[in-house]
Amino acid sequence: MKKIWFSLISVSILALFAINASAITGFSDINNELFDKAHLKNILKPATLHYKYKKQSFIDGDREDTIDVVVTNIRNTGRRDTRFDFFTGDYNRPYEDRNNQQGNGVFVLYLEFDIRELDRLTGGDWAYFQRKIRWALAKGAKSEEVEIEHDGKIIKARQYTIQPYINDPKNARYSLYANKYYIFTLSEQIPGEIYQIRTIVPDGKTWQEGDEVVTEETLTFDSISYEKSEKN
Repeated sequence: MKKIWFSLISVSILALFAINASAITGFSDINNELFDKAHLKNILKPATLHYKYKKQSFIDGDREDTIDVVVTNIRNTGRRDTRFDFFTGDYNRPYEDRNNQQGNGVFVLYLEFDIRELDRLTGGDWAYFQRKIRWALAKGAKSEEVEIEHDGKIIKARQYTIQPYINDPKNARYSLYANKYYIFTLSEQIPGEIYQIRTIVPDGKTWQEGDEVVTEETLTFDSISYEKSEKN
């Protein structure tokens, strides 16, 4: 029963993000980058994208894990089929495959995971947090060009930062998370284009690099492995 309930809630959350994608297309640069762009166009043959997850938290401890995105059925239209191995062992989340996709769905599933965690930690309403993120993405984000290091190279990327809850008049009921930062880093030089999703719960009202944090979670692209072709 637990898996069935989890599946139904996940479908509802993903449907709301999907509605967001079509309803506010063109509203902001970050919406275009996350929802509308063909992230998978630079994957030209079946492959697996490997992501590393890292959590440092004073609330419920530290953890490291992995997420794999399996990309298959490379179409001439630029669309691909995707399957997700989202965390391992007891933490695995059984998401359905997302077929005929042009975008990298890892960020949507990761936001679903983030919303579920907020719901768990605050006893709140997952749909409420989802709406706040959706509205923040529609409004736009702080945007800046950055350089990232990957595979021994320095490459250019664009970074977007939002704080979905900071101006919520009701955020006193989840005050610890009211100033939470969401940082998205993308680069066309990274397979699947999503380089990193990072969230910061600051130990105070504001945060800058190097400051103490209550919780920091990152999902970072690690590598790509290609499907071995069968020998004739």
